[in-house]
Amino acid sequence: MNVFGFLLHPLGMQDVVRYAPNARGKREALVSKILEWMPAYQASIITGVRSRAVDTQIEGRFITIPMLPQQFLEKERRWVFERVLQGALLAQSNGAQIVGLGGYNSVVGEAGRAIAERLDVGVTSGNSYTVATAMEATLAAARAMDLDLARCNVAVVGATGAIGGVCSRLLARQVARLSLVARSRSRLQTLAEKIHHEGPCAVSIDTDLERGIREADVIVSATSSGGGIIRPDNLKPGVVICDVALPHDVSREVARQRPDVLVIEGGVIEVPGEVQFNFDFGYPPGHSLACMAETMILTLEGRFDDYSLGRGLDLEKVEEISRLAARHGFRTAGLRAFDEPVTGEKIEEVKSRLRDHRRGLSVIR
Repeated sequence: MNVFGFLLHPLGMQDVVRYAPNARGKREALVSKILEWMPAYQASIITGVRSRAVDTQIEGRFITIPMLPQQFLEKERRWVFERVLQGALLAQSNGAQIVGLGGYNSVVGEAGRAIAERLDVGVTSGNSYTVATAMEATLAAARAMDLDLARCNVAVVGATGAIGGVCSRLLARQVARLSLVARSRSRLQTLAEKIHHEGPCAVSIDTDLERGIREADVIVSATSSGGGIIRPDNLKPGVVICDVALPHDVSREVARQRPDVLVIEGGVIEVPGEVQFNFDFGYPPGHSLACMAETMILTLEGRFDDYSLGRGLDLEKVEEISRLAARHGFRTAGLRAFDEPVTGEKIEEVKSRLRDHRRGLSVIR
């Protein structure tokens, strides 16, 4: 039986408490220090993933890297790299033929390339399928809000990252105006020039987040900032935001204070078969993130070479992994945000609030 490994990590204190209830009430600084002393460990064995195209079933290994997002961002790079490598080697020694790098594990070591060089098995970030499903979710949400992308201002936050860069290039084929937002102006200029060569889309760049998203009708956000960077202010009424980042870029205050805004998460997938993850990572039974699903898809295919690595993803791989996902029975699981389904009633509420705004009525915040 083919076997995959997938590296994950707690996204915040809520995840730590879910797995270790005795951490409740403890200071995050203390918990972080304890996590620094813990080695990577196998959290569960995944069973029941079965292709709908061929009679193939696979197993998986969840490997936990005990680090919070801020530790990935703030600790010395070599120390972080060695921690992630330790987890990847553990997955390999436990039988994995390909290892997926989830969350911030995927940005370590030249976006996974340096990890792959130290392993004897394939490595992927899962970012190709993440891009594909993020685009699918964004288009579905825009249609639900009666938005014509060809007439929209669209912003990509984290545009120079692996996910944001490909999302930008794909969106440029369909939208009227595209705003690229990231911290590095030089990398933004390089991406903008590439998009100019690929098509006629009007492109602007901005290193200021609030200014870059202020006029957007649709926002795709995929940063590794640590979460909560998109706040309730400076969002256009009726804007659709597809949040691909983990931890999520959109703060929960947006849900509470902006009922005229539609937020969705990109990349929630229904896994074929009777999958048992034997681990609670915050999603309904039988559902996974797209990055996890990509690792499973490649395992079902027996594709154990490196796949989605580095900052520059291949558009061809985004299209290929979409075809392979459909073949094996993986599919997007509908729209979700803030741990709940985005229902038709929720969408109608946002549209109603937008109509109130256009009539000059105040939006309750």
